[in-house]
Amino acid sequence: MNEENMDNKNMTVREMWHYLMFQTKGYWTIKAAIVLGALTTAAVPYVGNLFYAGILDQLVLTAYDTAVRLVLWMVSVTLVLKLAAKGCDRMVYHYCEPCAYEIKKRTAQKAFSMEYETLDRTETLAAFRRVRAGEQGMGGVERQLSEIYGFFQELAGIVFAGGFVLVLFTRTDSTRENIRDSVLMFVLMLLAFAAVLALSNYLAQKDGAFRVQTELENERVNTLSAYLLNLVSKEAYVKDIRLFGLKDYLLKKMEWMRTVGEIYTRGGSYSGKCQAVSAFAAQLFAAVTYICIAAKAIAGSITIGEVTMYAGAVITMVSGVQRLLARYQDINYRNAYLSTYEAFLKRPNMHYDGTLPIEKRDDNRYLLEFSHVSFRYPGSTHDILEDVSMTFQIGEKLALVGVNGAGKTTLIKLLCRLYEPTSGEIRLNGINIAKYDYEEYIQIFSVVFQDFHLYDFPLDENIASGSAVDSARLERALNLAGMWERVQELPKKEKTLLGHENGQGVLFSGGEAQKLAIARALYKDAPFVILDEPAAALDPLAEADVYENFNTLVQDKTAIYISHRMSSCKFCDRIIVLDGGQILEEGTHETLLRKKGRYYALYSAQASYYIH
Repeated sequence: MNEENMDNKNMTVREMWHYLMFQTKGYWTIKAAIVLGALTTAAVPYVGNLFYAGILDQLVLTAYDTAVRLVLWMVSVTLVLKLAAKGCDRMVYHYCEPCAYEIKKRTAQKAFSMEYETLDRTETLAAFRRVRAGEQGMGGVERQLSEIYGFFQELAGIVFAGGFVLVLFTRTDSTRENIRDSVLMFVLMLLAFAAVLALSNYLAQKDGAFRVQTELENERVNTLSAYLLNLVSKEAYVKDIRLFGLKDYLLKKMEWMRTVGEIYTRGGSYSGKCQAVSAFAAQLFAAVTYICIAAKAIAGSITIGEVTMYAGAVITMVSGVQRLLARYQDINYRNAYLSTYEAFLKRPNMHYDGTLPIEKRDDNRYLLEFSHVSFRYPGSTHDILEDVSMTFQIGEKLALVGVNGAGKTTLIKLLCRLYEPTSGEIRLNGINIAKYDYEEYIQIFSVVFQDFHLYDFPLDENIASGSAVDSARLERALNLAGMWERVQELPKKEKTLLGHENGQGVLFSGGEAQKLAIARALYKDAPFVILDEPAAALDPLAEADVYENFNTLVQDKTAIYISHRMSSCKFCDRIIVLDGGQILEEGTHETLLRKKGRYYALYSAQASYYIH
């Protein structure tokens, strides 16, 4: 979604109702509350007008007892309606917050169940950034539900008022008033109302368009503000900011945040002018209304009490129309970015999610093979991998090497079903992996990606990937990764909080964090271990320790190792050299050196830096 198509997001009344039903799914009582609340809220002023008219007429006739009874009825009925309306309001607003929570929860669930390649697209991520920025200015799902509820309340009030006006101009007395005059007055009021409606709608659209631009500017300010505040508060950026003298530069950038006040000042001024013109037009219509109703009263078609009733109904209707149009503009603007949530939830799940269970094997005999696999990213014109065929032998320690962009990490993502091959197939024990149940399939992999992440939760939950932690497995994994003693030095040992987002947690160095990521992979104890540049952030001694103990780390599991450092591949059973998305060479470290091909060239280039 982009800014240019925002004007095409206008919602019909039917779409608003469907939106309410969609967003409040699972909360059936809110639907009844919305209908009842709209009717009772709208009915209160008109019921009051009916009773006021009757009471006034009875007072004119000196029927005081009847007037008193009408007062009591008016108080009772109005009280019941107001209590019902207030109760419905409370119920609707009470459910709005959990509904907003539910939609975000369902969004997260959808993200977990849809194809990774779709979720990873730039346009998907950009759309959600815009949703977050828009919510800061005009509110989120909770605010939208409240506004649509208010819209239906105003709409119900206008319908009630329309009924009063229709009754007013169908009441004629042929002996006292010419029917033609009644029709002419009705046409006059109808034309006046149409003129006010057209003007109000025009001004509301102009105001709405200006507010859209105001909010878009505000979104940009909010986005930049959040980014700048993140920069100055994150430890990861402090070194560069200080060493490159970025303090004044960033402070100057933050001055732009003050423009948000200027944006709303301009918006408020323009909105005030539009509302003033609309209110003036409404007052002119009120004058026409009173003249017409007075003429009906003079002709004897309506009583003195009914004069106040009908006049109040018409004026209330005009005010309701103005409020309705204002709400409509807000709803449509908010819908322009909130519709991203709904569209996201309606996306299909992984269409290649199979149903076959994974055979549970204690001997870890899982044979994986690529058969003529090619892959290109969505929107790309060239293949990242091209006609790759290879077999991952059971229990083998395999290294994938090559320059940046050779396709190493992409191959691993295909293996883990984060992407689907463009052509060819990947088989597990002879069966296409797309036929296996996805949740079961990914359980056979323990992966440490180059861009791994630790979360700002307790250390043990990071390693166990959940709140259920096996203490013995945790200690073993941390020992194998060389982090057990370091963890025991922490204030709360394994329970120590990581990061600073959820409190005063601990920040580990890059090398220590990488060891924790390795420990997480070992804790999972899957038959396939995949390490993507596992020693990139380690010091030389720690790196040497990882290599020397690699067989101990992975034991009898099948291990896939990605590295740019040729010397680290010596311990692997087989090395595959990728270049341009194709397998260029394969063999052991010694055989590839004797071949003096691509691997030899890469190894020699790196070795030259250590030869004096």
